[in-house]
Amino acid sequence: TFEGEKMSKSIGNTVSPSQMLAEASPRVGRYYLGQAHYRSVLDYRPTSLQEAAAAVERIDGFIDKARAKVYGTGDSGFVLNRTSMPAAFAEAMDDDLNVPQALAVLHDTVRAGNTALAAGNTEAARDALHSVLTMTMALGLDAVQQPATGNSAEHAALDTLIQGQLRERKAARSAKDWARADAIRDALTAAGIAVEDTADGASWSLDKG
Repeated sequence: TFEGEKMSKSIGNTVSPSQMLAEASPRVGRYYLGQAHYRSVLDYRPTSLQEAAAAVERIDGFIDKARAKVYGTGDSGFVLNRTSMPAAFAEAMDDDLNVPQALAVLHDTVRAGNTALAAGNTEAARDALHSVLTMTMALGLDAVQQPATGNSAEHAALDTLIQGQLRERKAARSAKDWARADAIRDALTAAGIAVEDTADGASWSLDKG
């Protein structure tokens, strides 16, 4: 009813498509909408889109780390195929398009993949990466999930420059010149480059904001 609509707006639990797209990326909006079954009502809170964005960032973070660990700076060589889709995910999608359950399988796989990375289990991390890529493609969440380490001349040139900065930063850290090391990282951050320190050394990715 009209009165009900006014009340919903007054307590902030409604959002229009235009407002959603103004506040979040299309991928985040798609993720948020997928958290409830299409036959049910989806609750909206002022923090809903922020929470959806954080969930998408966790997925992206695993993909970036796993690609770097498994494939380095080469082509991922990944080809979408049915065998890389978890059975639980396929069952959820076949069950009247149960996207919320499918998202749960996706996050379970991300967690397992991060555990594999932490344990240095490259094979398990690769399998989880392929499964996550397959699921994000099926859910339409892969719009910007292109390999961050492709073979383009532009990327190769950028990687050469950044690797030089990372080597200089490593030397500064070895010399305990923390000010210089921090200055290099700050410069990369200002340029939109995210640096992550791991047990295997520093890696970089484009900051998705």
